[in-house]
Amino acid sequence: MMHPVKQAIVVGGGVTGLCAAFYLARDLGREHVTLLEAGDSAGGTTRSEAADGYACDCGPNGFLDREPATLEWIEALGLSGELLRANEFAKRRFIYTGGRLHEVVGPPRFFFSPMLSIKGRLRLMCEPFIPGRRDHTGETIWAFAARRIGTEAANILVDPMASGVFGGDARVLSLEHCFPRMAAVERDYGGLTRALISKRLQRMAVSPLGPSGRLTSFREGIGRLPVEAAKALGDVLRTGERVLRITTTSEGHYALESSSGETYYARSVIFAAPSYAAAECCREFDVSAGKALESIRYADIAVVCTGYPRAAVRGNTNGFGFLVPRHENLRVLGCLWTSTMFPEQAPPERTLLRTMFGGYTDPETAALSDDELMALVRRELHPIMGIEGEPELLRIYRWRRGIPQYLVGHGDILREIEAAEARHPGLFFAGNAYRGVGLNDSVLSALRACRLATAFLRSA
Repeated sequence: MMHPVKQAIVVGGGVTGLCAAFYLARDLGREHVTLLEAGDSAGGTTRSEAADGYACDCGPNGFLDREPATLEWIEALGLSGELLRANEFAKRRFIYTGGRLHEVVGPPRFFFSPMLSIKGRLRLMCEPFIPGRRDHTGETIWAFAARRIGTEAANILVDPMASGVFGGDARVLSLEHCFPRMAAVERDYGGLTRALISKRLQRMAVSPLGPSGRLTSFREGIGRLPVEAAKALGDVLRTGERVLRITTTSEGHYALESSSGETYYARSVIFAAPSYAAAECCREFDVSAGKALESIRYADIAVVCTGYPRAAVRGNTNGFGFLVPRHENLRVLGCLWTSTMFPEQAPPERTLLRTMFGGYTDPETAALSDDELMALVRRELHPIMGIEGEPELLRIYRWRRGIPQYLVGHGDILREIEAAEARHPGLFFAGNAYRGVGLNDSVLSALRACRLATAFLRSA
C-alpha cells in the first residue's frame, strides 16, 4: 500500500512519542502526523494495572510537579482535575544500613544520626572546605561524592540514590549527565553546603533531602496518562508497526519500512523509541549514528508489587520508602511505600509496596522466576518491614533494558547523535536515553524534537 507523504512521523509510542505526536498533530494538523508503535498498545514502561482494588504501577510511579511543560500537557489532555499529589509523609525517605532503617534528615540533625560513623560524620563536616571543581568531564557520581563528602557517605548516601533513580552503579555513571544540577551547584557555589546556605537564605523552604516538587500521579496509577494520550490521538496512532529501517527517497523524503510490510513516508521523522530500537533502524542508514545509539547501555529491572492487610505489616511505613546501599549485600534495590504516598491506590486498611530488584550491578535478579523473586521478598523485605504471612496481592513486572545508563562518555554519544541530526535535516532523536530518565525529562525531550521538527518543516 502506498501511504501519502506525512509532514511528520513519530517512531515509538512511549511517553515521549505520545507527547511529541500530540503537539505535532495540534500544530500541523492530525492528517499530517502518524505515530508508529511496535507493541499492541502505547505507553512503553509507563503502565499501570488494576488488581483487586490495588493500582499497581508497572514501571515509573509518577512525576514531580515542578515541570510546567508536563502539567501543561496534562491540562491539554483534560486531566488536570484528576491529578493526585503524594501524601506529606512522602517527604520522609529512608536508607537501610547496619541492620535497620535510618531516616535521611538534613542538618543539623543529620550530624547526630547513627547512619554514619563518627569518623564519617566528621569527614562530611569538612565539605565546605573542599575546593570546588568547575569541569566534571569524566567524573562519576561516586567519585564526586567521595571527593566532597567522603567515601563512607558516598557509599551509604549517594550509591543508593544512583540505584534508586537509574538502577545504576554510581561508580560508572556520569555525574554531569545523570545529576547535572549537582554538578552545577559545585560550579556555581563552590560546594554543597554553601549552596544549601545560599538557597535557604533566598527561600527557607528548600530541602536538602531530595529534588524539589511533589510526586504526582492518578488514582488509577501513572499509566492513566499514556492511556488518555493515546485516546486523544485516535487514528494518528498505529500500533503493531515496528519500524525496521529508514531510507530516503529520490524526492528527499524519509521512508520507513515496518514489520507489517508497509512503507511510510514523511518529510520529518522523530525517533522516540528506545535507543537500541533506533539503532536497529539506523544501522544501515547512518553507521556512526547506529553505533552511538547502540552503545547506550540499559539496566534490567524487576518490579514486585505486593499487597497486605495493614495489620500484617508491623514496620514503619510513614514515608516514601527506603533504598539499600550495595555494600549491604542484599539483592533488593529499594522499596516504595505506595499506599502511604497514595492511599487512594490501595483498598482501605491495606498496605501496597513496590519492591525493585536487578539493576546494572545485578541484572541476573531481574530474570529470576516469580517463585524465586517472591522468595527474595520473604527473605529480604519481610524482615526489614516486619511483615508476617503471605501477600494477598502479588504482581511482578520485568523490564529487560528498562532504564538507560548514562555512563562516563555519554557526552560523546550525545555529540554524535546531534551530528547525525545535522547530517540528516528533519531527522531527530528523543526519549529518556539521552538527557534525563524521568517522565518530566521525556516530555522535555519530546518538546525539543517538536520544536526542531516544526522549525525544519517551516523553513524547508
